[in-house]
Amino acid sequence: MVPASSWKKQIFAENPTIKPEMRIRKQIDGIEKLLDLKHRNRVLDLGCGAGSQTIELARRKYRVVGMDGSNKALSIAREKAKAEDLTVHFHCDKMTRIPFEAEFNAVLNLRNPLGSHKSDRDDLRSLEAIRDSMRPGGRLLLDLLNREWMTRRLGAQNHVFNLHTGRLDCRGFRPRGGSAPARDSLRIYSLTEIASMLDRAQLRLKEAYGDYDGRPYGLETQRMIVVAERGPECKKRVVRPDDGFQRAIRIKGRRR
Repeated sequence: MVPASSWKKQIFAENPTIKPEMRIRKQIDGIEKLLDLKHRNRVLDLGCGAGSQTIELARRKYRVVGMDGSNKALSIAREKAKAEDLTVHFHCDKMTRIPFEAEFNAVLNLRNPLGSHKSDRDDLRSLEAIRDSMRPGGRLLLDLLNREWMTRRLGAQNHVFNLHTGRLDCRGFRPRGGSAPARDSLRIYSLTEIASMLDRAQLRLKEAYGDYDGRPYGLETQRMIVVAERGPECKKRVVRPDDGFQRAIRIKGRRR
């Protein structure tokens, strides 16, 4: 069995011959083209982790916010930004509770965090929160695993794909816990399912690509890069009592 902490790294494995710094630069090059980013656009890197892409966007003079559910990862990201004297805002919260309203020209959601929730309903709530955080005409980029590619390529020893639930389950072990089993799960959406969920969230599907270089999406592409847009007119999300929703944060240009 594989360590439970590394299985997502396996399914999102990159070309090992390309240095991480170069890979990130090429990734952001592609994002700039796919989203048609303009100078000084406001960008939300949702699920930013330790901030590698967030920092690269800040280097390119975008006004960027990195948001993640892990304070530990955000501490690393803040240190990176401080080391380069970059003005980057970081915020810790869940994807379903984005405390920004009509703030961003673009939102990035990289490496399948959308499918990490326990239910499709939470994924829909995340898309609704993303929509509300964007300005009219703002664009969303989702980096998802290609379901058609995955079902034919992944071995069955440690990964089990449930055709009824659309979830990829991993059986592994915890390195510090001996051989005690650990389980993790990721929702893998088809393009049809994502298109339907975007429509329910009042977001327009613009295009699906096979990678950041703009290649066509197909059966042999590991990724499904989805670009969606907020229309000029859409209903605002109804905030439920259990959302724990905060008052919207406005970015004033100061460091946080």
